[in-house]
Amino acid sequence: MSARELAALGSRPRPPSSPVPEDVYSALKSHLTRSLSNPLLTHSDVQATHAALGSVPRDAYRATLERMDRDGLLATYVSRLDAPSRQSFLDQAASNGVLQRRPGGVTGPLGMPGRPEVFVNDPKLPGALRDAVNAHAIDTGRAAVLSYDAYLQRHGEAVGQSDSLRALRSLGAPQALDLRETVLGLSWSDPRRERYEAEWKAGIGRPQHSLVQAYETATARALVLSGQRPAGTFLTAEASASHDLFRVKSEARLASRGPAELQTQAGVVAKAGPLDLEIMTDVHGESETELQLDLGIASVSRDSQGKVELSLGAGPHARAHANLNPRTAEFGGGVAFELSDKTGQHHAGLKLGYGLRGLTPERAAQALRGDVPGVFSRPKDLDPGTSWDALPAERRALYERQGWTREEWAEDSRR
Repeated sequence: MSARELAALGSRPRPPSSPVPEDVYSALKSHLTRSLSNPLLTHSDVQATHAALGSVPRDAYRATLERMDRDGLLATYVSRLDAPSRQSFLDQAASNGVLQRRPGGVTGPLGMPGRPEVFVNDPKLPGALRDAVNAHAIDTGRAAVLSYDAYLQRHGEAVGQSDSLRALRSLGAPQALDLRETVLGLSWSDPRRERYEAEWKAGIGRPQHSLVQAYETATARALVLSGQRPAGTFLTAEASASHDLFRVKSEARLASRGPAELQTQAGVVAKAGPLDLEIMTDVHGESETELQLDLGIASVSRDSQGKVELSLGAGPHARAHANLNPRTAEFGGGVAFELSDKTGQHHAGLKLGYGLRGLTPERAAQALRGDVPGVFSRPKDLDPGTSWDALPAERRALYERQGWTREEWAEDSRR
């Protein structure tokens, strides 16, 4: 063996191999070469090639692949392989000691996929075999992406089915899939590294769901379970009817995050010139007041919940409106229609609106604080072993809003 050949093998001489069986090689050549009797290479040719390779002795298997690669037969064979056939071929090469496996990661909770299993793409392998190894890595990478997408969907469904903040925390935070090109294990000096890594990144695709969306879903569910409204968009529809000073109205709210809401109120309206005072009570006994100044074509109102609304006439029976509520961080607008009878004592109205909800001042302040745990974070006060009763009243109230109880706190403090 020459010094150059020894250097190419990494200074490790390869054990001598047996000669390639000529009868088997003739069969391989007949199945992988177009001729008048075999103008098209079919799936049966691929199967016959696989079977012929399976009959090659172990100590002659690598030499057979190298000869096929030099003659262009291996490239022809690899180009005709689909994913299952490619897996079978590479498994066969691995069982004959030509390939080594790079084990994948371990599957986590809710079917979180691990790192995909690939074969070691050694630069000393025949070129067409290296192409097959990289194509297989793309197959397993794409399968991992699809599995991860399904995992995020299952996590979101489990979040939506959580009936308490404790049940939500028990699911654990959604996990990230570490699927970088380094999983291929290619060295920087490999002349094919850039091409293989580019093909791999382009071939595995991207999940339809994202980790950010998974956290947003969990945060929104936590707010709903704690009795708050999560950020997002919403649609409203309000129908009302009044007779003289008595009024009934019902509002439906459909949000992009959180459940649909329906609220019905009844009360009285008092008028004094351009001022209208509306006092309404819902089925739970909670009261709400609204003061409106009507200037004809324009009117402005403010209710006890902090919402300020400005409306302008848009016809004899329609008005356009815009509203802002700093307390709930809501901004929106819409249009309202109202009809009255000839006496002016009976009124019917329909109010349609669209709005955006952001972070409330309280939530914004908490987001900037480093001592406020997230949905899946462990409170720092648990680590020193601070008991529930030893917590300051403000901290205990914060944890109670996050669904913590004395029992759960005691249980987690012992972990």
